[in-house]
Amino acid sequence: MKKTAHGTLFAVPLPDGTFLSGRVMLDIYACLKRRLFPADSPLPGLGKAYLIEMYSAVTEQAEHVPSNILIRGAFVESDEVGKSWPIIGHKPINPHEVEFPESILVFMHAGGQLAFECGELRIPLPLDYYTADRIKQLKCRHSAFLWPFTCLRMLDRENEVPKDYKMASLVGADLRNSPYRAMVYEHLPFTTEMSYFEKQQSMGLDLCRLYVDP
Repeated sequence: MKKTAHGTLFAVPLPDGTFLSGRVMLDIYACLKRRLFPADSPLPGLGKAYLIEMYSAVTEQAEHVPSNILIRGAFVESDEVGKSWPIIGHKPINPHEVEFPESILVFMHAGGQLAFECGELRIPLPLDYYTADRIKQLKCRHSAFLWPFTCLRMLDRENEVPKDYKMASLVGADLRNSPYRAMVYEHLPFTTEMSYFEKQQSMGLDLCRLYVDP
């Protein structure tokens, strides 16, 4: 594998022996080792997680078949990529197409008790702690073990997910799927229609720097 895993295509085995493919959109730990994050960046706290996206085609073999995006940006433990999740190719990353999950975190500041977090963005919100309890969209690094079941749910194959695996879900882990998203965005300096690249650029950040070859 390259020094950075950006663009690595991998296959996730499903319980029935078929596969989904995904792609590493950001190798967080590699960027941390290269000191590419500012001191106040939220991303280093995710450790060795990858930002990935998943594709919707279900295949009989571990291969990548171009298809619609099933999950556009999630943080997943990186340990299984190259192990039980075989590497099946490489597709370069266009930073303009990278998307991150959105979350709300408890963040005490002069104007409130919460902040909006997405990628390298952390923006204080004039909202209190009890609003966070109502919204329930906390930043999540997903378990590699549970990830195939999360994907099954996104494929509308809920009946194949064991009843004990309630945590195998994007519910509560991404504001983009929440009915409260519009309310949160009323307090942000950009709109829901903007891409992550446009949002971070408007805040003076440069996502492209993370994709320069080491």
